[in-house]
Amino acid sequence: MWWYCRLLARGGPPYGFAMSETFDAIVIGAGVVGASTAFHLAKLGGLKVCVVDRGQVCTGGTAKSCAIVRTHYSVPSNTALTVRSLAMFDAFPDWLDDAEADAGFVRSGYLILAPEGDFADRMRANLALQTGAGAETFVVSPAEALARHPLLNLNDVAVIAYEPKSGYADPYLTTSSFLRAARAKGVVVKTNCPVQSLITAGGRVTGVRTADGDLQAPMVVSAVGPWTRALTDGIGLDIPLEVSRHTVLTFKSTEPYGRELPVIKDLTTANKMYFRPASGGVVLVGTGDHGDPVSDADAMDENVSDDFVLLQGGQIGHRMAPFAAADLTASWVGAYDITPDWNPVLGPVPEVAGLHLAFGFSGHGFKLAPAVGLVLAQTALGHTADVDITPYCLGRFAEGKLLVGAYGVGSIS
Repeated sequence: MWWYCRLLARGGPPYGFAMSETFDAIVIGAGVVGASTAFHLAKLGGLKVCVVDRGQVCTGGTAKSCAIVRTHYSVPSNTALTVRSLAMFDAFPDWLDDAEADAGFVRSGYLILAPEGDFADRMRANLALQTGAGAETFVVSPAEALARHPLLNLNDVAVIAYEPKSGYADPYLTTSSFLRAARAKGVVVKTNCPVQSLITAGGRVTGVRTADGDLQAPMVVSAVGPWTRALTDGIGLDIPLEVSRHTVLTFKSTEPYGRELPVIKDLTTANKMYFRPASGGVVLVGTGDHGDPVSDADAMDENVSDDFVLLQGGQIGHRMAPFAAADLTASWVGAYDITPDWNPVLGPVPEVAGLHLAFGFSGHGFKLAPAVGLVLAQTALGHTADVDITPYCLGRFAEGKLLVGAYGVGSIS
């Protein structure tokens, strides 16, 4: 062994020889959920943590996020998580112990529009539940909504709910701020280091195998969203996960779209359209429907059909008259990781001790991420979690305990 020690003294091991590193915890995925989890593991437990990602920071699903922050849910635990996340966005530098931390959060407010009928009735009933979970939300009149967003056409809207403290943020700034704060607490971040498989022994996880060698740890958190099956299949763990393709468009009118205008959720549309301001004075438009199923998140068709542009353009033009003849300025596609009830799986895997999962966010991920990282870390460390994540356990599907809210399955559950 003397020869190996001398090689190390001269600058490292010989070519092709991969050393194994040891940590207290490994987080797979340098998106916003992984970054938040790593930060909180280090902050709350003082653990030696490694974040590992096949690419750079915030280059997976988080990079495609529209980064809307809102508390409107009808599953109580979802509202509780988003209320906690919103409080963290409001005090981001303090929470991260970093005076320069910046999530790019704009408190523009959030308006949700419901047509007459079933959705309107459900929304009226749901507001009391949300208030009980700590959300600040209430019904406003059309005149009050127009005072906040003068461009809206509300002729076909029966009920309007408003959240004054909600808004939108910046995915990259949020993620990179979490990781900078994590590094300050000793977290190691390895990018361009693909995880090839989980390493298990004796019914527990012992680390991960990467393209650069093995990393050892008694705790592994997988936060890779649509790519989760690439890890769980290898250890014989069957998870309920579907991947779908979602398209986001931006439109520009003759006048700049103000960055302080509220985020809008439009339940009068079949695809549950939402829109918010984006940089450059444009409006960003997405959908909360199922999307197009895909077999591989890395091989999604990046093309956007003319029919879809016409559909979304027509819907946004109907809701805001100045956009009736707007120009399409950009488009991109991203992947949703969807579970059968459109709610995430969070927490430990009973069959594999030390393994914790975070997947299936179904379009909720960004807004939940600050609190999800906190409660995942609290649970993994054996602390009492701010929000109990038991309802999000993997076993709920086999037990028939799905998380279905007032609106049924979908991106506003």
